[in-house]
Amino acid sequence: MSRIEEMVAVSATISQAMHHLLTLERMRAWIAPDMALLPRGASPTLAPGDRFRLEALGAVGFDYVVEAITDREVVLSFEGPWAGRERWSFVADGAETIVRRAYEVSDDSAAGWTAWMTVGRPLVLAHYKFELSRFREAVEREPGPRGEIEAGGSAARKRFEPLDFPVDEG
Repeated sequence: MSRIEEMVAVSATISQAMHHLLTLERMRAWIAPDMALLPRGASPTLAPGDRFRLEALGAVGFDYVVEAITDREVVLSFEGPWAGRERWSFVADGAETIVRRAYEVSDDSAAGWTAWMTVGRPLVLAHYKFELSRFREAVEREPGPRGEIEAGGSAARKRFEPLDFPVDEG
């Protein structure tokens, strides 16, 4: 097995960062320009079991499956010239979130291992550094809602309404 791991600190909450990973349109904003994202379903957001394809300049492609999503981690498996798993972890650190992206190749075939060691490893490492910096910029530029409950609605309006009962100050 071979592993590449990169980390970046993002000035956003975990839910904001995960939103940029799991929303297909937002993902297109930060993946490398030489990569094409091809969804295999109709949903605009990824969920466990969903599939998509990443193609590099239309020549080399990887088929991805979302294996698991928790409140702090996303696990994807992929197959293509080599096979393995990609794991994203999100850890709150004050006003920032530490995003760790790990890429594990577990392909036992001679062709897959050779492709990985000669061409794949340097390309994936370069893409990871580049994409994580683009990911940070995209999340910080347009973070989206800070949590599960968005501002607005009747609850937010009622919070600022004057009290309807007299206050005895004595």
